[in-house]
Amino acid sequence: MTGYVSPPSDGRDGDIHLEFLEQELVTVLNDFANTSPTPHFDAPGIRRHTRRKRAGFVAAVAAVVVAAGVGTALAAAGTGSHTARPAARTTTSTTPTTSTEKGDVTTVPYVKPFDLKGVPLAAAEEALAGARLKVGTVTHGVVDNCKPGSVIAVSPLAPTVLHGGEKVDLAVCG
Repeated sequence: MTGYVSPPSDGRDGDIHLEFLEQELVTVLNDFANTSPTPHFDAPGIRRHTRRKRAGFVAAVAAVVVAAGVGTALAAAGTGSHTARPAARTTTSTTPTTSTEKGDVTTVPYVKPFDLKGVPLAAAEEALAGARLKVGTVTHGVVDNCKPGSVIAVSPLAPTVLHGGEKVDLAVCG
């Protein structure tokens, strides 16, 4: 390292004092620069550590991808061999039963639930009769933006299963 050389003075008395301080400062800084140990960097060790981190990250990502692939494969394999079974035994009958006991239920293979909200009262009564249900209590109420005479609420609510002959209460607008 090269030393520092002080600038020339202009010849005034104060310059001698400053020149001495400057020279001392320059000497101390040069001694420090020439005698202080250089910092040690283990560049190969740093590279090794970085590679280990990167390899660990890549291994973790690969493990997640493999686990997701195995889970997807198991899910796909499980659905192919599964045979659909009904949740309960159903009987299909073309003739309606006359008994109103809860044990005598006639069901169809697919029953689409119907929503009676907004339907006129007469059409709701016909729909319930078609499902072999009876109209229970009809109450009247007022709701914003409803057509007078249309159904605004039904009780019991879905997903309640009703059997033939049971009553359904209706709330009608108006």
